Amino acid sequence: VRKGGLGVRAVITLVATAVVAVILAAAGIALTMLLRHALTTGIESAARERAEYVASLVDTPLPTSVVDAVSEGRTLAQVLDPDGRVLAASHDIEGLPAMRSPVSTPQASTIPAMPAEGGEPYRVVALPAGTPQAPRTVLVAMPLTPVVRVVGETSRLTWAILPAVLALAGLVTWLAVGHALAPVERIRRKAATIGAGDLSQRVPLPRAHDELRRLAETMNSMLSRIETAHERQRHFVSDASHELRSPLANEQALVEVALTRQDLDLWQEVGRDLQTEQARMRRLVDDLLLLARLDGQVPVPRREVDLDDVVHEQAARLRRLGRVRVDVAPLPALRVLGDVDQLGQVVRNLVDNAARHARTTVTVSLRQRQGEAVLRVGDDGAGVPPDQRERIFDRFTRLDEARGRDHGGSGLGLAISRAIAAAHGGSLVLADAAGPGAVFELRLPLLVDATGAEPETSKAPGRASARRGP
Repeated sequence: VRKGGLGVRAVITLVATAVVAVILAAAGIALTMLLRHALTTGIESAARERAEYVASLVDTPLPTSVVDAVSEGRTLAQVLDPDGRVLAASHDIEGLPAMRSPVSTPQASTIPAMPAEGGEPYRVVALPAGTPQAPRTVLVAMPLTPVVRVVGETSRLTWAILPAVLALAGLVTWLAVGHALAPVERIRRKAATIGAGDLSQRVPLPRAHDELRRLAETMNSMLSRIETAHERQRHFVSDASHELRSPLANEQALVEVALTRQDLDLWQEVGRDLQTEQARMRRLVDDLLLLARLDGQVPVPRREVDLDDVVHEQAARLRRLGRVRVDVAPLPALRVLGDVDQLGQVVRNLVDNAARHARTTVTVSLRQRQGEAVLRVGDDGAGVPPDQRERIFDRFTRLDEARGRDHGGSGLGLAISRAIAAAHGGSLVLADAAGPGAVFELRLPLLVDATGAEPETSKAPGRASARRGP
């Protein structure tokens, strides 16, 4: 017994034993009834044979010896007239009234007790006999004592062995369930040790390919995901601490230098540097908070967003900076559901990342494909090594550490962009580039109306449904 109730093993054993008890009890009752019926039928058949013999002689003079001839072994016989008067009877019941009334068809009944025979029950068979002018009824009764004795002994034996059978059934069930649940107990003990902190361990797999093995495989898969998440969290905390420590250390160094001198120009320069470091730290904290919200699966506000407007705005901003050439293909009018600020951050991260790594040119295209808006942002830089295609989406990942920090990058941009895309039901991948450089592909589901069709995007008067790049 476990705290809070019975264990599974005990419950199964009790239920199985109860079911066996019900089945055995029903079987015992059925056996008793069938045995009584079979024995009674046998006695009735014997009585009928003797009654038929007497009936065949009913037209002859009926000396008592004829009736006595069938009255062996405590068998009783009577011959009645239509008024129920006894015309002939066995020696043991001479002078007694008829055992039952006359009949016109063969019948059988049970007499609970015969006073002349010590109160024993009898089975009485009644047969019509004689002629239409002189009808008679032949009664032959045989004692049911053997039936009562055999049925009683069988019933007592059945109920006597029932507890032993139930005990054996319970023991077998207890052992069988224990054997079947042994893998569960091993899994539980192993899970308890894993819960102590070592996530590299796995629960043992049962030999049989059954539900318990699938349970163990599912638990191992879950443990692998937990271990991966734990490692990612550990690295994330470590990297976040490192990233926050760098601007704090810079600020401390700047303040210490400024405190050693009384130069106003130096103080102003230190103030500007502090503002830069604080802005960098604020962006990092904002990115961390956004990632935390996305990890927590906070629902994204769902509003209609003109994705082509968002792309146009970010491409125009990048062109105004003048660092690289920006080639934008004609932008079709595509509308999606989501948060305009988050989608703008994704597009801004992609174009800024492309500008950071491009030699001369950033390319931007937007098109519709199979119910999705597909945005591709590419550069003509050095590209991404094949073994780093997925790693670049990890948090705090920089393929060029020095350049990443020089440009104020935290290594969170692509991780945030992929998380935002997933929160909007889309995806962000590094696609295959036709030439040098890297191409990032953002896919978002297009807005559909109540009929399931992609609606025509309405534009303000004077604006084309597809515009040229900035």
